[in-house]
Amino acid sequence: MKTPAHGNDLFVGRTVTIATMHGKEQVLAPLLERELQVRCTVAEHLDTDAFGSFSGEIQRKGTPLEALRAKTKKAIELVEGSLVVASEGSFGPHPSYFFIPGNEEMVMLTDTVNKLEIVGRHLTEKTNYHKREIKSQSEFESFAKEIGAPEHGIILKTIHGAQQVWKDFSSFEETVHTVERLLHKGASLQAETDMRAMNNPTRMKAIEQATLDLIKNIKSCCPKCQVPGFSIQGVQRGLPCEYCGMPTKSVKAHVYNCQKCGFTETRSNQREYENPQYCDYCNP
Repeated sequence: MKTPAHGNDLFVGRTVTIATMHGKEQVLAPLLERELQVRCTVAEHLDTDAFGSFSGEIQRKGTPLEALRAKTKKAIELVEGSLVVASEGSFGPHPSYFFIPGNEEMVMLTDTVNKLEIVGRHLTEKTNYHKREIKSQSEFESFAKEIGAPEHGIILKTIHGAQQVWKDFSSFEETVHTVERLLHKGASLQAETDMRAMNNPTRMKAIEQATLDLIKNIKSCCPKCQVPGFSIQGVQRGLPCEYCGMPTKSVKAHVYNCQKCGFTETRSNQREYENPQYCDYCNP
């Protein structure tokens, strides 16, 4: 690979295939085209649900990163392209605040010509990821209001027996009528937030932030070889407590690494001390 004067020029004028079937190009394409001077298309006939579906019919195999690589590989095969962007979301307890849900989004650019894989991430507690057993119409109405319907979609599932799933409703009214009909039949129902991007504006915002992080990492070039993607690959913990001076679990430095030449650089977190409330000695 011959690196241009500016590493980001590796992508100028090229076509980026977005691996999605859930409308993620709505936030991905404008940002990528503006910041990287590329042209974006969507991979047609790509079934990304085959790598895991939020409605639960197909479980994701492996880690989010492995799912991203599988999506990317399939998209490259379908379009015979060399530059692909895919995203993957994960939902569950927030890793730092276990009592609230969290959403982590990863957006990855893969360049098969230059053998690059660059990832952007965004972790947020701003998610309406939720599920609840529904025994009455009023319980459903309460759930719908809580997750932000009708702007956000809802998925319905049976709880007992062979699982049935209802999704892709044409309107909120259709969702309401479906709940009425199923409850009248005596079905045990669970309502879930539809976390698919096209039905969840809150998640779309998280994907947008992960895309901005990806772009930041792409624009960060290795000081040694100028290849894009010089980004944080690790951390050094042990930021000293402001009161007692003992090391805390907080980050004191970030470790940047170049995947092409292997150059590594440790950069300070720009903080000298940590608040004593995060110290295991002062606040055990």
